[in-house]
Amino acid sequence: MINWQQFGLRSNPYDTLPLIEGGELPIHKAFVGRTVELQSLKDIFLSDSRACLTILGNVGVGKTSLANFHKFLFKYEEKKKPLFSFRREIEASKNLLNKKSFLTEVIGSTLREIRLLDPDLIKKEELLQKLEKLVDITQSLDISAGISIAGFGGEFGKTGTTEYPPSISNTMLENYFSNLVEFIKTHEIAGKKFGGLIVHINNFDIVLSDSKEKKGVIGFFQEIRDILQTRDVYYLFLGPKHFFRDIISVEKRLKSVFHLSPLVVNPLSKLEIIKAFEERMELLKSPDVVKYIAPFSNEAIFSLYDLYEGDARSIMNGLKDILSQVPETVLEPLGVDEAMLLLGKERWEVIKKSELTKEQEELLIFLATSSNYVTQKDLAIQLKKAPSNISGYYFNPLRDAGVIEVKKQEGKLKYWGLTQDYLPIKFILKAKKTIQQKTKENMQQLSLFSKGVENR
Repeated sequence: MINWQQFGLRSNPYDTLPLIEGGELPIHKAFVGRTVELQSLKDIFLSDSRACLTILGNVGVGKTSLANFHKFLFKYEEKKKPLFSFRREIEASKNLLNKKSFLTEVIGSTLREIRLLDPDLIKKEELLQKLEKLVDITQSLDISAGISIAGFGGEFGKTGTTEYPPSISNTMLENYFSNLVEFIKTHEIAGKKFGGLIVHINNFDIVLSDSKEKKGVIGFFQEIRDILQTRDVYYLFLGPKHFFRDIISVEKRLKSVFHLSPLVVNPLSKLEIIKAFEERMELLKSPDVVKYIAPFSNEAIFSLYDLYEGDARSIMNGLKDILSQVPETVLEPLGVDEAMLLLGKERWEVIKKSELTKEQEELLIFLATSSNYVTQKDLAIQLKKAPSNISGYYFNPLRDAGVIEVKKQEGKLKYWGLTQDYLPIKFILKAKKTIQQKTKENMQQLSLFSKGVENR
């Protein structure tokens, strides 16, 4: 456990959860950067009567926080065309990929947000009462809460599968959805009128990590094509960089519904990362302290930025892992050497818990200290073993544990290296080698000194 109080902080500034409306960190204060991306989104939303847009980027780059902040701006600060939205994004999953599940989730999430902002409204309005008979949503903000179909003899989210009674047709759900959008446009919610609805779907990165799901995802978008053209509804679909190319562009009629240019989100700059951390620490500063203590020097954070190629989530996880080993007596920012050595030590301790054999540990050290990626033939020569014995005994256990992976392949020849999470063990092995070298040099100097004394 990390004692954040020793730094003058109430809680963890390196929490990897996305920024969200109503979270511990006020999103309008904690969000940093993305000026160009936010302007692009604003231009699209203000110029079109509906929109269907993909936001693409690597896992951990900040797609969800960007979408959440954009929703916040249009919900509370946009004057020309404010748009209603639910703060909790809908998570893409295999069970969601059909029209009934999708519409039920959207209606349920919208109702949940109306309840949060204006709890008496559902009691007053007949349409919302009818919707409540269809979708009984939990009062909890917990995103994992299920949604049950009330009054129709079925239940949503109970068993991991979705069952709908025959009486709930797609047409019925589509009509309810259209009526809900019209209600949002014609009624005040918490004293404010809105011009439409933003629907935010997350995590197609996870769904598409299984190549078998690609066909199902394409079929899902074809099925909901008519829903995506609903006037005054603005859809944001978040996924990997290849999402638009592999899913949306494959069918002309589907592609025509979407905005032609996906919004690609790249990593924040080094200075933006520093600013984001500073904003978080200022917001989380304990009320009884004048100034917080930054746990890391900027140079240490820059080093992690380079290591993880700007992946903010990996950077924050790395910072937390380092601090988990820092004693409470340390009350000054950690420098580059200290931070990277501690991270390497933490990763090595994790590996040791898997009880590697001596030979597997030798393989790992060889990989970590090699300046190039390693083939099975390279290792066979290093360990003086038959190449046929290398894969199953040496490579597979480390691959299955997420320690090594294939970095490139030329024909049938595979080149192996450490995964990004375990690259830091290079630092501890390098430090160990440096210490051994210095010890050897000191012993040699001592030997020469002793001989000089003897000669006298």
